[in-house]
Amino acid sequence: MTEDFIVNKENLKAIFQHLLFWITYVLYEEVVVYFAGVEVEFLNTIVAFMVNAGVFYGIWNFYKFLNKKTNNKLLLVTATLVVSAAIIVVSAYLKAFSLIIFQHSSLKVYGTPARILTFVMRSIYFAVMGVAYGFAKEVILKEREAAQHRLEKAQMLEERQKLEKKALQAELNVIKSQINPHFVFNTLGFLYAETYKKLPEVGQSIITLSNIMRYALTKNEDGFSSLESELAYIKDFIKIHEDRSKAFFMKISIESGVIPYQVVSLVLITLIENMFKHGIFNQSTKEAVLSITVEDRKLHFYSLNYKNNNSVNKIQSNGIGLNYIRDRLTDEYGRDGYELLVDETHNSYECKLTMPLKYHESN
Repeated sequence: MTEDFIVNKENLKAIFQHLLFWITYVLYEEVVVYFAGVEVEFLNTIVAFMVNAGVFYGIWNFYKFLNKKTNNKLLLVTATLVVSAAIIVVSAYLKAFSLIIFQHSSLKVYGTPARILTFVMRSIYFAVMGVAYGFAKEVILKEREAAQHRLEKAQMLEERQKLEKKALQAELNVIKSQINPHFVFNTLGFLYAETYKKLPEVGQSIITLSNIMRYALTKNEDGFSSLESELAYIKDFIKIHEDRSKAFFMKISIESGVIPYQVVSLVLITLIENMFKHGIFNQSTKEAVLSITVEDRKLHFYSLNYKNNNSVNKIQSNGIGLNYIRDRLTDEYGRDGYELLVDETHNSYECKLTMPLKYHESN
């Protein structure tokens, strides 16, 4: 009911606008005729403009009707031209007969070829106006539809990005919720107390693992962590793997800056997890490389490792992976705000990441 009311209201508004246009146009021409010193025949003028309006709307509406019925362009153009010619000729004679009736004259006066040609030219004028109006209206409607489509597409894209962001956050929350922090830390504390006196190295490894778990489960809610804590987390993570290996060959260069920068959480550690998941670290001829530097308020990450294709020895990662990294960085910096390059072959895995750092002045 409401939609019908809106449609009727819009139709009434359009009719009113068209009536206003024709009334204004008729008055304009009558004023011109009056000041030209020609006698004004108001009733005849009304009839003539009714015929002109018929020409104005008739040709364009016939074209629209036929365009819906056929896809044959030749038929469309031919039929439109024929019908247009018929409408124009009929309108010219209608004007002539209206003058004969209102002027009490004869066909010899207003039905001459010269008079009919004048009426024909006048009808052609309104026919051209009507077609031009019709095409202009179609162009405007299509542009509005295109603009509306672009707006809806942009809104859908924005909504999808919001949903993807929520999904990523939910994925991280699920990962975190799978572990009870109090149980983990209490258990690690118990193990440390029981082993430190007898096996100090094992006890230290337990403390390192506890630091790793605490950091992973208590990161900032805004998705950023201090660069200092992130690098400390990485060092602890590497130390765990170094302590559990009899031979460990990895060239490490991690720059510890003094500026209080913040970095997107879990991005760097995910890249390093990929190294340990697929890498070889017990052969001196296949030494892994890790470099993390800060320059011009940007972090530069580089890693290279040779792959261990024996799936039995692969280390399980947290399941977030490169897709999460790309989505997280794109969400934060845009597609062109960072650079992530991965070169993977059958034997090696190389990764380069450059991303902005956020300055955070501590209290």
